[in-house]
Amino acid sequence: MFASPFADILLPTQDLPSFLFEYADRHSVFGNNPDHVAFSDDTSTLTYAELRQQSHMFASGLVNHMQLPKGRNIAILLPNTNSYPVVVLGSLMAGMVCALANPAYAIDELQHFLRQVDAVAVVTTSDLVPLVLKALSRVGMTISRDRILTIDGSSDNIRHCMVGTPYSQFRITSSDKAQTPAFILQSSGTTGLPKGMVLSHSNVVSNILQNIAFEANDAIISAAERVQTQQTHIVCLPFFHSYGLVLMLLVPVAKGHRQLIMRTFDLEQMCQLIETHSISVAHLVPPIIIQLAKSPVVGKYNLSSLVFISCGAAPLTRETQCIIQKRIGCAVTQAYGLSEASPVTHRSPTTGAPAGSVGALVPSMQCKIIDESGKLLGKMQPGELCVRGPNVMLGYLNNSEATAQTIKDGFLHTGDIGYVDNSGFYFISDRKKELIKYKGFQVAPAELEGLLLDHPAVLDAAVIPVFDHIHETEVPKAFIVVNPLLVSPTLAQEINDWLTKRVASYKVLRGGVEIVDTIPKSASGKILRRILKDRERARRNNWPKL
Repeated sequence: MFASPFADILLPTQDLPSFLFEYADRHSVFGNNPDHVAFSDDTSTLTYAELRQQSHMFASGLVNHMQLPKGRNIAILLPNTNSYPVVVLGSLMAGMVCALANPAYAIDELQHFLRQVDAVAVVTTSDLVPLVLKALSRVGMTISRDRILTIDGSSDNIRHCMVGTPYSQFRITSSDKAQTPAFILQSSGTTGLPKGMVLSHSNVVSNILQNIAFEANDAIISAAERVQTQQTHIVCLPFFHSYGLVLMLLVPVAKGHRQLIMRTFDLEQMCQLIETHSISVAHLVPPIIIQLAKSPVVGKYNLSSLVFISCGAAPLTRETQCIIQKRIGCAVTQAYGLSEASPVTHRSPTTGAPAGSVGALVPSMQCKIIDESGKLLGKMQPGELCVRGPNVMLGYLNNSEATAQTIKDGFLHTGDIGYVDNSGFYFISDRKKELIKYKGFQVAPAELEGLLLDHPAVLDAAVIPVFDHIHETEVPKAFIVVNPLLVSPTLAQEINDWLTKRVASYKVLRGGVEIVDTIPKSASGKILRRILKDRERARRNNWPKL
């Protein structure tokens, strides 16, 4: 059993909005100057004073105008805009549970989400209203049209229900009530239909405090915040995902920082914004990090304002981490977690952590590493990471079986394979369920993907198992996206030969290398191997039988 090296946090006894604004009043520039900008998107800005006022007005509208019952779910299908924090915080102030989902969902995905969360109202954009109505009809649900609000429409705009009349704000003042649900987030669906993860007010507030405490213990981050009281962060990951919600919306509000929102990601635009606005912090995912490491566009811009870049959602190889750190000239750190943990469980400091590590446990976290039989393992012994802390979710929505399989004896079984070194730093190798079994050997797709990305022609990569019927075993196959300027008829085989020289025999890509246009990924940047497996299975089933 391993514990965080940091002092424990004080467990919260407040609802999220009350905590957020009261903490900001006491600890950030927000309390001294509410006219500081909190969020900026491509059309407008939102100050801290406006954020508080508009959140209360939206809550009042939900309670007084729409008369929505406390404790019910409100579905939020929005892109990143300045309206997002208003809708989320206002809904929580009204006592609602925020069910967040990807606005890019196709009709089948949207049907599953709406059926799962059983929402009493929806907040979305005007162009998505027809899709929402169609999905509701298909699943036999009825939400009256006046309860489907938009952030950009005319008669159904949320501003029509944003009233200033007094209302009964939902508040939590005790630790037992702090376990009241606040969010329902969707799992990535990497292995099937997304599950609804229920996070309480206490879960999310705990993780905000865990991250704040970690950053206060980091010499570079804390020093930078003393010099530049209000920092500017770039937001290019979705708020509907736990990574974006906590690290890019909630933690910065508590600390009084400014968030510059990119509605859609573009590498050159991001570099321009970093240079123009002296961005100091960027929370990114590996696909963006790899572009920063390899694209010639980056060299056109001055990115020296960056204090640190943090990478999450998937492991980053030590080679890529070192390349980007040298190129950009700032600290590049990694974090680890999962939405079931609200989401952060580990973070690496800006100095002192070995490259490739996801860091140490954040405050108030415990971790055990077990083998397949459940036996406890020690340092330098790879096994499944299981974590325990105040940020671990309440469970999966209406799925007690999946909850019991995931949370056992208070520990969240992550399904990720990793180890802790002798200094207390953790390393993640791969998902337990994604390990490829080749003749009794275990092959980690993430390791091979990391090596492939070291090849100068490879821009992105994914590895899956395919079955070799001749030898009766799984073998690894790679899908790669390559630099179009370097394509040749023999490139795939050249890359396979290149990798063969760098790995043990059992890790060789015996399933081959295939060049593709894109690698399917979730909104948070996780590889959707299921799609590649289904595609490969369908193709092989259609092969002519000899």
